[in-house]
Amino acid sequence: MTRRGCDGPPGTAENHRQTGGDTIRQSKDEKIIAALLSSPTIRAASAACGISESQIYTRLRNPEFKRKYDKARGELLDRNTAALQSQIGAAIETMGQICNDTETAAQVRLNAADAIIRNSLKLTEQNDILTRLEALEETVNE
Repeated sequence: MTRRGCDGPPGTAENHRQTGGDTIRQSKDEKIIAALLSSPTIRAASAACGISESQIYTRLRNPEFKRKYDKARGELLDRNTAALQSQIGAAIETMGQICNDTETAAQVRLNAADAIIRNSLKLTEQNDILTRLEALEETVNE
């Protein structure tokens, strides 16, 4: 007799992986995802979580695992983006102070002015693109 959703007969390794082993796999997947998010390479992630590189590559080929990993990576990126954005005001103020401080070396002031201009242009361009994209999306959705 086989149970619904299991790959093999009760008591076999195939069955265990699909029933009680789901909790073990979930825990293993969480370890792999945490290691991937905090490591620069698959090799480093493997060393960090104690799971072989080949097993990690195998899991990355699994669509459900890949979806979970991509979701976790996106959430991490969102949190880091928010943390960086919270510091933009202070960074702008610091660059402005450096730019306006006549006792600071001319090259340092020039670098600060250049950074202000470059980043201002980038942000303006990105904002304009997002505004245009939102308008296009509204048009398509009408």
